[in-house]
Amino acid sequence: MRVSERHRYWVANNRIGKARRDQVDTLNTLSTQKRINTLADDPIGNVKSLQLKKKLSHLGDLQKNIDFSKGFLDVTESALNEISDRMIRAQELAIAMANDTYDGKNREITSKEVRQLIQQVIQLANSRYGNKYVFSGFRHSAPAMDLHGNFVGDDGEIFVQLGHSQFKKINIPGRALFVANAKEQDQGHFGLISSLDLLLSGMENNDKDALYRAVDEISHQMDKISSFQSSLGATWAAVNAAQKRTEFREVQAATFLSKVEDADIFQSTSDFKRAESVLQSTLMASNKLLQPSLLNFLS
Repeated sequence: MRVSERHRYWVANNRIGKARRDQVDTLNTLSTQKRINTLADDPIGNVKSLQLKKKLSHLGDLQKNIDFSKGFLDVTESALNEISDRMIRAQELAIAMANDTYDGKNREITSKEVRQLIQQVIQLANSRYGNKYVFSGFRHSAPAMDLHGNFVGDDGEIFVQLGHSQFKKINIPGRALFVANAKEQDQGHFGLISSLDLLLSGMENNDKDALYRAVDEISHQMDKISSFQSSLGATWAAVNAAQKRTEFREVQAATFLSKVEDADIFQSTSDFKRAESVLQSTLMASNKLLQPSLLNFLS
C-alpha cells in the first residue's frame, strides 16, 4: 500500500513534537528542580503538595504569634524586674528613714529620691512593645497610667494562639498589678503607687507612723510583683514549648513537601540528556524519511 507524502509528514511532525515536549519537560524539571510543575505531572502529589503548603503557612502564622508573644513577654518581664528594683529601693529608704537616727531634715532630703522612684515606676508601667502598652489590657494603644499614677487601662486579657486549639494569655492586666482589689482593700491595702505616695508623705511630713505603714505596704506590693513574675515565668515556659513544637512540625512538613515536590537532580540530568538525544535522533530520522528520491517520483 502506498504511503502518501502527507502521512509521512504527519508522522514525522508528531514524532518531533513529542520529542521536543519531552525535552522541554525534562529541562523544566532540571531548571526548577521540582518534580511537580503542573497538575498533570502528578495529580495526587499535587494535592499533597497543596495540603503541605497550607500546613506550612499555618505554622508560619503560629511562629509569628510566638515571636510576638516572646517580644511582648520580654518587655513585660523587664518592666516587672525594674519595678521590683524600685520597690526594693523604696523599702530600703522606708526602713532607714523610720529609724530614730534620722530627723525631719534627712527625711525631707530623701523624699526627693522617693519622688523620682514614683516617676520611674509610672514610666515603667507605661512600657511598650512596638506600639502596644503591655499593662493597658485591651486599651493597649493608650498608656496604662496617667502622669499622676492613676491606672487608666482596662482588665482585658490578651490571648494568643500558640498551637492547634492552644491559646495562652500573655499579658498581665495592669489593674491587678497596680490597683488593690476588693479583698486587698478589706485588709487595709491599697495600690502600688499609693504605697509609694504614703512613703513620700511620711518623709515630707516627718511622720514616722506613715513610714512604718509604708514599710508594710511596700512589702505587700513586692509580694504581688513576685507572684506576677512567677506567673510570667510559667507563660514563658509554655511559649518556649510551643515554639519547639512548631519548629519541629515545620521541619517535618518541609521534609515531606520536599519528598513530594523535589526532583532527583541526577535522574533529571540523565532524563534531559536522554530526551535531547532522542530529539536529535528523531530529527535525523525524520529528515531521511521526508527526503524525496528518484524512486518516489517513479513509483
